Amino acid sequence: MHVETLGDGRPEYTVVACVHGDETCGWHAFNRLKASDISLQAPLKFILANERAFKLGYRFCDADLNRVMPGDTDSEQHEVRLAASLRRELEGTKVIDFHSTESRGCPYAIVTGNDAASRGLVRSTGLDRMVDMSHLGGGVTEHVEGVAIECGYYDDEDAASVAHRILLHFLAAEGLIDRPYARSAPEVYEVFDDAPGRGFTFVAENFRQVEAGEGFAEKDGTVRRAETDFYPVLMSTHGYADRIGFKAQRAGRVEGA
Repeated sequence: MHVETLGDGRPEYTVVACVHGDETCGWHAFNRLKASDISLQAPLKFILANERAFKLGYRFCDADLNRVMPGDTDSEQHEVRLAASLRRELEGTKVIDFHSTESRGCPYAIVTGNDAASRGLVRSTGLDRMVDMSHLGGGVTEHVEGVAIECGYYDDEDAASVAHRILLHFLAAEGLIDRPYARSAPEVYEVFDDAPGRGFTFVAENFRQVEAGEGFAEKDGTVRRAETDFYPVLMSTHGYADRIGFKAQRAGRVEGA
């Protein structure tokens, strides 16, 4: 894990990149911030989370870091030990965690704690969609005030540019830089179930409602059909080994001052 701080004093905000070592958009976004002439009005912590996997070009070495929080310092698995150290670094700060993905429909925000403070941070990203992933456990932002961002399709240049744009907007909205911003009122999608399966081709569209009886995935002439209406989230053909993605329902908007 690589940790550095821009500015003097104790940071109240942390930027996280490379929880998955092959998702480098947050790393590029932070380096663009460092190389710019933008003046920070408060200190900012940066964490390159899974440095070992990043250097190897792997998603992870032993276990998915984004599913094993709060970790265990005595574990034989690299990411489980790392999770315990990462949690200590994140404690007491507000977190923005950058990711990229195999699925389409980016960018959007993800929260895993279902708390009002984290939802407020989503509004500072300026994004118009938020996914509540409290259905799953072990996420990096689950036990802190924080938001994760899915920036784009793995690590092409567009994902890095989107991450940089969102980072600047977030820092402006939270008062760390002087820059125009407009806080959003994102539509909320609450995940309620997995869509398990191996080797399926995803044929629907993320964030577009799949109605009961409608096909959303195919494999060898077999069509997976929805049992009830749902909105696909993080669904793709190759994103997961054991699932197509997740099913969500719409649940209003995040609004406030």
